[in-house]
Amino acid sequence: MGTQIPFHPGSKIIITSRNRCLLNAHFISQMFELEASTNCGGLSKLFEVKELASSESLQLFNWYAFGHNSVPESSMAYARSLVKHCGGLPLALQVLGSSLSSKSVSSWKSALEKLEEIPDRKIQEILRISYDSLEDDHDKNLFLDIVCLFIEKDRDYTTTILDGCDYYTTIGIENLVGRSLLIINEKNKLMMHQMIRDMGREIIRQESSDIGKRSRLWHKNAFDVIREKIGSRTVKCLTIDLKGLLEDKAKRTNTTLHFPKHSKSQFLMSNDVDMETQAFAKMKRLKLLQLDYVRLKGDFKDFPKRLRWLRWHGFCMQSFPVDFDINELVVLDMRNSKLKQVWKDTECLPNLKILNLNHSHSLLKTPSFSGLPSVEKLMLKDCINLVEVDQSIGELKMLTFLNLKDCTRLRHLPRTIGSLISLEELILSGCSRLDDVPRELHNMESLKVLNLDETAIYQSRLGLHWLLLKRSRGLGFSWASLPGCLVKLSVESCKLSNDVMPNDLCNLASLKSLNLSRNPIHYLPESLKNLTKLDELLLTSCTELQMIPKLPVLLNVFECKFIFGDNSPFQGSGIINLPCFFSSTRCVIFGCEKLTEVENLFKLEPIENFEAEEIRRLFNVDSINRNRLQLYSYLTDSIMLATPQVLQECGITSTFVVGSEVPIRFKHGTNEHRISFFLPTPSHPDEKIHRFSLCVVFSLASDQMLELLPSVYIFNETKTIMQIYRPSFIGIPQTNDNTMLWLIHWPVTDCQFEGGDLVSCMVVPIHLSIRKFGVTYESEHNIGYEYGFSHLSTGII
Repeated sequence: MGTQIPFHPGSKIIITSRNRCLLNAHFISQMFELEASTNCGGLSKLFEVKELASSESLQLFNWYAFGHNSVPESSMAYARSLVKHCGGLPLALQVLGSSLSSKSVSSWKSALEKLEEIPDRKIQEILRISYDSLEDDHDKNLFLDIVCLFIEKDRDYTTTILDGCDYYTTIGIENLVGRSLLIINEKNKLMMHQMIRDMGREIIRQESSDIGKRSRLWHKNAFDVIREKIGSRTVKCLTIDLKGLLEDKAKRTNTTLHFPKHSKSQFLMSNDVDMETQAFAKMKRLKLLQLDYVRLKGDFKDFPKRLRWLRWHGFCMQSFPVDFDINELVVLDMRNSKLKQVWKDTECLPNLKILNLNHSHSLLKTPSFSGLPSVEKLMLKDCINLVEVDQSIGELKMLTFLNLKDCTRLRHLPRTIGSLISLEELILSGCSRLDDVPRELHNMESLKVLNLDETAIYQSRLGLHWLLLKRSRGLGFSWASLPGCLVKLSVESCKLSNDVMPNDLCNLASLKSLNLSRNPIHYLPESLKNLTKLDELLLTSCTELQMIPKLPVLLNVFECKFIFGDNSPFQGSGIINLPCFFSSTRCVIFGCEKLTEVENLFKLEPIENFEAEEIRRLFNVDSINRNRLQLYSYLTDSIMLATPQVLQECGITSTFVVGSEVPIRFKHGTNEHRISFFLPTPSHPDEKIHRFSLCVVFSLASDQMLELLPSVYIFNETKTIMQIYRPSFIGIPQTNDNTMLWLIHWPVTDCQFEGGDLVSCMVVPIHLSIRKFGVTYESEHNIGYEYGFSHLSTGII
C-alpha cells in the first residue's frame, strides 16, 4: 500500500476498523511496507473510540433535529429519552435526529415507543456489518444467545453454560470482542452497547413473522408464546422474568400490579399467573430456559429433555416435580425458591456442574448428591432454615466451590466433607450457630480459601477441637490441623480472644491473606513472622489490640519523586528513605485504637516512663509540659487522649507536647518551614555529626490535616543525600489558634554529614501552619554547634 499511494512526509494517517485484531504492529508494517525491525509501536498509536457523553450526545442530536443547540420545552423530555436510547452512538444520534426534524411532539412520542420494539432500519444496516463479518454460524449463534440471555452475566458462568450447549465459548467470545460486538468489563462480565443488543434482537425478530417459529424468545413475546401454546421445535432459547414484565407494564400504564385477567391475546397483569407445562411440548430443541417468578401447572413429562440451563427464580412449589426428567442439565439455578425438598434421592443429573439454591428460605435439608458426580459449584447462601447437609456431599469429587454463607440454623457439617478433594473455596461466614467443624477438614488438600466470619467457633469447648494440637504453656492452641495449602483464611467477628487464639501458625506456610478483624485480641502470636508468603493482614477494629510482633515484609516505602518530581537532584543511590507506615492494601489496622507497638516499626510509650535526664538528652529540653493532648494515628485512623507519648520508629524518637516556643537550647531558628546552613569545621578531625535535634512549632492550617502525613527532610546538598521521616502519629492542637511542639531526636550515620557540608532541614506541612522551626546538632563527643540563618535563603526546593 505504501508504494501505491504516495503520502507526503510527516503525514498523519488514521485507520479505523471494527476488528481490533487488525490494528497490530504486524499489520501496520505490512500495510506500509516497513522493515521487520522497525519499531512500529513508536510510529503508531491505538485508540479506542468511546461513546459520547450525555451532554455531547444531546448537543449532536439537537443539531440534526432542530438545526441548533436548543430544544423546545415541549420536546425536551422526549429528546432526553431518545438520546439515552442511543447510548452515545453518533450514528444513531444523527439518524434519529434527522428523521424527527420538523415532526410534531406526538410523532416524537410515537417514534420513541416504536424504537423500544423495532430498532431503526438505517442504524441496524450499518451496525449489522460487524455481525455479517463473523466467519461462521458458530460465532453468529453464540452472539445471538448472549444477546438474548447473558448480557451483564459473569464470563466464567456463561462459558460453563454455553460449553454445555456444544459451543467453543472461549474462542467465540474472543472473536466477538475482536469485532467490537462484545465487551468484557473489569468485573469479568459480558457487556454490550444497547444498540448492538437491539441489532441482534432485530436479526432474531426477522427470522419469522410468527413469533412461535423464532429461534429465541424473550420478554413479552416469550410470555405470549407460552400462554397461547404456539411454540415450535425451532425455539432454542426462551427467557421470561414475569416480575419484570409486570413492573414494566405498570410503569407504562401508571397503574398497580393488581389487574383482572384479560384474554390470552393481551398481556396479563396479575400477580397470580399460572402457565401450563404443556406449552413446552413442541419445543424439542429448547436448551436455554429462564422462568423467573413463573408458576407452572401440569406434569413435566412433556418438558424439553435437552435443556442445558434452567434458571427458575422464585420457584413456588415446595418440592421438586416427581416427573422432572432432564438429565442433560449443566446449570440449575433455583434461587429464591420455596422448596423444602429439592428432589428424591434417586435423581440423577450426571452433567450438572452448577447448582444454585441461594435464598431458599424454606429449605430444611440439602438434597442427596449421589446422582451429581460432575457438580463443581454448590451455592446454598442464605438458606436460613437449613439444618442439615446430606452426608453424600462427600461424593462430589469435582466440587471446587461451596457457599453456605448466612445459613444461620446450621450447627454441624458432616464429617464426609473432608472427602472433597477438589474443593478450593469453603464459605461458612454468617453461620452464627456453627460451633463445630469436623477435624477431617485437614484432609482437603486443594482448599485455598476458608471463611469462618461470624461463626460460633469461639464458644464451644469442642468447636475447635480439630484445630487443637496440644495445650502448652498455659492457654492457647495450635491451628496445625488446618490444611497447609490454605492461601486465604478469614475469622472476622468470631469473638476470638487471646485465650483461644493460636500460638502456632507455622503449619500455614502457604497463607497469603489472614483476616482477624473485629476480634477482642490483645496481641498476635510471634509465629506470624514465619508466614513468609503473607502479603495481606487485616486487623480492622481489633479495639483491644496493643502489640503486633515482627511481621514479614509488609511495609511501603515512598519514592522521593512523590514530593520533588523526576528532576530533583536528590534522585539516585544517595537517597535514604525511612519507611514508617503500612501500605493500606497490605496491612489494615484501622480502628485498632489501643495499638501502641509494632515490633521493629514503632513503639509508643507514655512520657512518664522516661527519666528527666533521658528526656533532656533526647530532645534538648529541661522539662516537658505533661498536659493531656490528642494524638492521631495515621495507621489506625483513630485518636487517643493521653499525656505526651514518646514515639520511637525507624531509629528516630519524637514527641508532641503543648507549647508555643522553641526551647532555649535551640538558640537559632526561623519562622519558615526550611533552614539551610553549612556545617562548621570540627575542632578534632575525627569528629562526626551523629544526631540532629529538631523542634517544630505548628498550628492547624486546615481541617484536612489528618488526610496526609506531614514529612521532615534533612538534605546534605553537598553529598546529594536525603533522609525522610514521616511519623505514624501527629498531635492535634485543640483549635486553629493553639500551637503544639513537635520535638524530634534524629541520629545519623557516620560520614553522612561532615564539616563544610551544606545542609537543609525542611518540613513539608501538608495542612500544618509552621510558626517556628529550630534545629541543633551534636558531634560524637557531644560538642554542640548552633548556627544563624540570616545570610541564607529559605523556601521549598
